[in-house]
Amino acid sequence: MEESKPNVTRVEEVKTEVYKDGMLTKYVSNDAWDLGLYFMEPRLTTIVFSTESDDDGTADEWYGKAFEFYYIVQGEFTVWYGKDADKLRKRESEKLVLREGDVASYLPEWKYMVQNTGSIPGVFFWGKTAPPKGTGVREIEMVRLID
Repeated sequence: MEESKPNVTRVEEVKTEVYKDGMLTKYVSNDAWDLGLYFMEPRLTTIVFSTESDDDGTADEWYGKAFEFYYIVQGEFTVWYGKDADKLRKRESEKLVLREGDVASYLPEWKYMVQNTGSIPGVFFWGKTAPPKGTGVREIEMVRLID
């Protein structure tokens, strides 16, 4: 088995994945975490995603038990969180407002939905821990890949 070594990922080495709710440039994806940048146009809203241990089927994406964070590079975002996916979609749950320089920590066992509520394109540095081994995550389909 080959030993893992520290490495660098250069911006010219990554591809941008386009989804219906934004664009993801993933710099690192390994057994420990995924790290990258996420770009969202004003008023664009993500799907509902879940970091709950059990998948109740109501979120659009389910990652299994995972920790996630955002560091806001540019823009303003509102994050709704709760246990009821329908309440999130209706924006009837608790929320956080994030601005440039803020860091938000998304804990396991919640559902989340994010909207760019600013007036400019928003960007956040994003990280999510890998789910427990054997977790069959559900994710929405990529629209296209930009090389």
